[in-house]
Amino acid sequence: MEIFNLSQSYPSQDIRKRTHLFLIVLSVAMLAIGISLFFLPKSQTESNIDALRIFLGILLTGSALYFLGFHTRYLAYAETGSRICKRHFICSKARFSRLREHLADYCLLPEIAPEENRLYLLVVHSKDRQYTAFQVLSYTSFLYEPVTELCRLKGKESATFLQELHTAHGLFD
Repeated sequence: MEIFNLSQSYPSQDIRKRTHLFLIVLSVAMLAIGISLFFLPKSQTESNIDALRIFLGILLTGSALYFLGFHTRYLAYAETGSRICKRHFICSKARFSRLREHLADYCLLPEIAPEENRLYLLVVHSKDRQYTAFQVLSYTSFLYEPVTELCRLKGKESATFLQELHTAHGLFD
């Protein structure tokens, strides 16, 4: 049986792609204003107003196209619509033994071989802290290989887990 690899994809039943409608409307407005600045009549005085107008037009148009092209879609927790954050932590053997005790309270962790050199804790959580998914990975042969099963927490359990992870291990500084 293949183990789900959190570094390659997200759990599709919990995380969905959303469209940021406010940013689309704002970008279209910026684009319209930016383009309209190019078609304003030239100033009759010998000032630098025309250069400023063209500069602002280029800035607004470029920013609008950037936002439309790269920031209109985002990943969100399906139940609350809160944006998803992804954190990646390097775990030394000494640190992982302490962290293992904390993680064992939330899911079943298999024994990890002592020769595992590079262990990583990958945590994906919603900004409202109502959803958390985490997995321990090992970096071998230029790939992240799962060491543990994917563990998912929801609601109050997720918020408690993230708070304890921060206070006990200082991972969200």
